[in-house]
Amino acid sequence: MSLGFRYQADVNEQIRALELIKRKLRTSIVIKVCNTLRIQDLRHLYYTIHHEKPAPGQLPGIQTITANRESYRYVAVFVSIYRNASRCNIRTEMDVEALMFAWDYFCLTFPGHIRERRPYGNIRPANFDEAWAIAESVQAGLIELAYCHRCHHNFLTNYYSHLQPICQLCAIKKRPGPKPKTRTEQSINQAV
Repeated sequence: MSLGFRYQADVNEQIRALELIKRKLRTSIVIKVCNTLRIQDLRHLYYTIHHEKPAPGQLPGIQTITANRESYRYVAVFVSIYRNASRCNIRTEMDVEALMFAWDYFCLTFPGHIRERRPYGNIRPANFDEAWAIAESVQAGLIELAYCHRCHHNFLTNYYSHLQPICQLCAIKKRPGPKPKTRTEQSINQAV
């Protein structure tokens, strides 16, 4: 291997590490992707960019990300974007560039709704750590996209969830809502 090629590979890996840290990915994950940099350098870079220490702890599990049916819809949208942006099979390998593109596009689609800090809303993934955990879950086969022939949308199937593996859009539409008011109740409300 020539020295110039090795230098170019190191520069590309450093650029990738910088892009991942800009999106606030945990440094413990960045070190797995970019192994030519030291963890101390990554932590310093994170602090320099964000003026805070990187988040400690483990990645959130897919069960906590998809805790309710509403969050399934947004995770399905994110996985669809990731799958369409990827140049490889996302079930067998992770495409980091496609994941970064999917996250950026997802943030543009829902600009004021994504919360990076707790309490999280129903729009998940709430941060790039969760997006990474979703991509790892797809690769591990814990979740996958399926196609609903009734409403013609993709839906997410989580094999380790307490919810049935059915289309979330159809399930939300079938959910019983408030009882419709009768004409006498409407007339009484208008009179008051």
